[in-house]
Amino acid sequence: MSLPKSARDPKLVLDMLSRMAVRDLDPWSGRMFGHVYDTGLKELREAARKAFEMFQDKTMLDFTVYPSVLDLERQVVRMSASLVNGGDEVVGAFTYGGTESIMLAVKAARDYFKSRAGGGTPTMILPVTGHPAFVKAAEYLGLRVVRAPVDGESYRVDVEAVKEMVSRDTAIIVASAPNYPMGVIDDIEALSDLAMDKGVWLHVDACIGGFLLPFLRDAGDNVPPFGFELPGVASLSMDLHKYGYAPRGASVVLYRGEDRRLRHIFVNASWPGYPIVNMAVLSTRSAGPLAASWLVLNSLGYEGYLDLARKVLAAREAIRRGVTSLGFSVLGDPHSGILAFSTGEISPTRLAVAMARRKWYIQVQPGSRPLGLPRSIHLTISPVHHGIVDEFLRDLASAKEEALGLDMPSDEELDQLAAIIESSKPEEVLAMLGLGEGGGSLDESVLSLVDELIYRLNPGTVEALLRLAVSRLFR
Repeated sequence: MSLPKSARDPKLVLDMLSRMAVRDLDPWSGRMFGHVYDTGLKELREAARKAFEMFQDKTMLDFTVYPSVLDLERQVVRMSASLVNGGDEVVGAFTYGGTESIMLAVKAARDYFKSRAGGGTPTMILPVTGHPAFVKAAEYLGLRVVRAPVDGESYRVDVEAVKEMVSRDTAIIVASAPNYPMGVIDDIEALSDLAMDKGVWLHVDACIGGFLLPFLRDAGDNVPPFGFELPGVASLSMDLHKYGYAPRGASVVLYRGEDRRLRHIFVNASWPGYPIVNMAVLSTRSAGPLAASWLVLNSLGYEGYLDLARKVLAAREAIRRGVTSLGFSVLGDPHSGILAFSTGEISPTRLAVAMARRKWYIQVQPGSRPLGLPRSIHLTISPVHHGIVDEFLRDLASAKEEALGLDMPSDEELDQLAAIIESSKPEEVLAMLGLGEGGGSLDESVLSLVDELIYRLNPGTVEALLRLAVSRLFR
């Protein structure tokens, strides 16, 4: 496609956009258990959009031009820190998402390590349940990742294994509050003690839990400590566009002490232009997400967030009871808005397909047989789900019966195909799956087959195939 030769009526182009989006899922349908965090409060959503629009053309690059942007960031960071027991010594920055917050924290930890330890390749100790954004940060910033195992029943990181992994090259230990796959909080109190004892930077990934766990605790859930009340926590990330209910992308990264944050700030005056000062990875960025975040925080307040947390808690516990009664097994002991369950002999992909026929979106986690990680269904539970739990569980029960009869390759056939793929070139595999030079299709049958194969293949093989497949799809 090339640039249109002539100008077009913007209204007609908007119609084109609407037609392009006709196959997209509706994020505000209340029937999605992933990729959206829905309060069910339409007025709040519309107000956030207006705040976004008011500030969308103001850049966060130069706060001397837009002083309000500096005020907004200060207040958003301060309100966020107060939720995780961040005192006056805790400072931070607003970012465009959890990955950017993580990138900055890893960069700061790396430089902090280098200032104290000197040479050697800095390492990151990351639970196998830790978010891939940390691996991405390590690739970008030159750290070596050491994967820590988790307990096979609780899915919390093995603290004793982490202790054995700490070395003179350890720059950062990562803990999750909670982890994304199972919604389980690591033993951050024990990791805090370890970090203090070893003098190592501990980062808490509270991107999902930062704006929910404090309120769940006040609503009666037994949430363990995870924030700056633990002296070993050096930094923490928390996403406003998750359970902060702000539009994407919006996140905050926090540090215990200005000395740590200084190591993530970029400044350059060695050129003819004005001095560049960046508090985040991105330079020119719209202040729209920041203003919308500020509006949501001030609109909901403590009581608003507490009420929404109660709805999440009630929905989570009702769904936990429901899926257990259907014969599924909840993984670990979730203390957040996430719940994952294994489907036993039923392929989770088959179950997701059957639920899609009933207009529900549930997320398949293919797991990894080589790594000993189970296949499961992931549910991100929003306040809006509080009112539709019974309908969801009824449909899940009927979807379970349908999934048993869906026509898919047998386990033996899938194992044979996986063996062929392991010995083939990526280009040959994509052609075999119908994802050739033209990119192929993302229809239901292809996605189902891909999920089944991901479970069986070595992770390195999966990564090589996905990298090439995505490159083809984006042609």
